[in-house]
Amino acid sequence: MTRQTTERGYAKINLHLDMTGRMANGYHRVETVMQTVSLYDEVTVTLTEDGTLCASCAITGVPTDEKNIAVRAAALFLGRIGASEGVRIHIEKQIPMAAGMAGGSADAAATLRCLNRLYGEPLTVAELCELGATLGADVPFCIMGGTAYADGRGDRLHPFPAMPDCHIVCACEGEGVSTPWAYRLLDSLYDNFEEGGSYRPVDTDGLKQALTCGTLTEIARSLYNIFETPILRERPVAAELRSLLLENGAVGAMMSGSGPSVFGLFDSECAAENAAEALRQKGYRPYLCRPIVPYETK
Repeated sequence: MTRQTTERGYAKINLHLDMTGRMANGYHRVETVMQTVSLYDEVTVTLTEDGTLCASCAITGVPTDEKNIAVRAAALFLGRIGASEGVRIHIEKQIPMAAGMAGGSADAAATLRCLNRLYGEPLTVAELCELGATLGADVPFCIMGGTAYADGRGDRLHPFPAMPDCHIVCACEGEGVSTPWAYRLLDSLYDNFEEGGSYRPVDTDGLKQALTCGTLTEIARSLYNIFETPILRERPVAAELRSLLLENGAVGAMMSGSGPSVFGLFDSECAAENAAEALRQKGYRPYLCRPIVPYETK
């Protein structure tokens, strides 16, 4: 049996993110359209004889024990198939942390895909997604990749028109957003999303039509993120990054997830590179990427 393999864990951006209420279990009911982008972490999984599970990463702040979602993913997978080997996970991290781009979920998804390969693919992709959903709402999407509409907690995936090729500049600079805090902020603004409250969700029909037959400008006009306005009030650097992207040629720009990463859509590589250079001149680190469909699922 092969003892080591490597997988890329790809970042995501949200083209649409909204809340439509509360479920009986207390979770927010989410509607979102997610898109895989070519920015990735590289995850190497090695089976060991000592029975321990651990992770390593050169980036300060990445946990190496069960606090790391990739380690928890390994424990879950081994328990599911009844294996007793140890697992060592090494993460070469490029996706910004605590940024709303699913970096941790991408690492967990890559770990599950690696382990499934190492053990001869005992689980289907659907079964991997089922496991992943118990770890976090974004994990099933990170396992699947591409473009997808998701509802429930954001873990139930449905087909959606694919995003056309374009150039994307992402940026996130040192602010960080706690997801529980972001949800509490929304609850305080929108009557806790109780039935009959003041908030009215935004549907995805316009985005669906724009992705099906529209231009990049029409896609940009259809972007929506319920978190964006309240979070950008609290995260001035993210607000500046969004403004800089628009000022430097982005057809559209928006925050991803609960932030504070922002992304801009560009209709040419030259325009994207010029915007990235403008961010560098301000001392920020841009990430140039494109929408991708990374996996063949089965």
